[in-house]
Amino acid sequence: MKLPVVLGILRGFAVAGLLLGAASLRVVVAGEREIAESTAALLAGDPHAAALHARRAAGWYAPGAPHVRVAYERLIALATAAEGLGQADTALFAWRAVRSAALETRWLTTPHAEDLEQANRAIARLAAAAPRPPGTRTDPAAVVAREHLEALARNDAPRTGWVVALVLAFAAWVAGALWVVRRAVTVTGRWVWPRAVPGLLVCAAGVAVWLLAIWQA
Repeated sequence: MKLPVVLGILRGFAVAGLLLGAASLRVVVAGEREIAESTAALLAGDPHAAALHARRAAGWYAPGAPHVRVAYERLIALATAAEGLGQADTALFAWRAVRSAALETRWLTTPHAEDLEQANRAIARLAAAAPRPPGTRTDPAAVVAREHLEALARNDAPRTGWVVALVLAFAAWVAGALWVVRRAVTVTGRWVWPRAVPGLLVCAAGVAVWLLAIWQA
């Protein structure tokens, strides 16, 4: 590989690293700001606002960022305390904040799967214990809670394997197209079919798998 090409690749990695670092810094700063707002609301005796800002902090997700763990711990503590005091609305708000944050930040994995499971159980329990209007179903609370939990635990997100296939297929599609452009077209603009065949095959396979992945995901 020629030196200019190597230097170009290294420069690309350096730029990507700088951009990633800047994005991570932005996430951490915003998350810490929301935690500070949550703490201020907590000291002011406003658990709802404290939970709201903690939820926003959890949404500013970066692997290993300290504000994320603080946000989840605070939300769970607020929810548990509110439930113990009989403040079901506040407890539900905090538990739902845990759930929405965990779902929002999942990708190939769910970083806070245990917190999500705990929130699902709590939401189902609180929803089942809530007063029911006259004339509605009279099933025992345990049955209602189980049904709520099953609904909350249902995973409607795209399946991970097909998401990976979608990305790889798109990469193959682009790589095949680049191959054709770079190898099958001469400097004079003449099309050389034998050189184009490998790229066209890769491109066609990429498109086919991409369409299949969209359908299956």
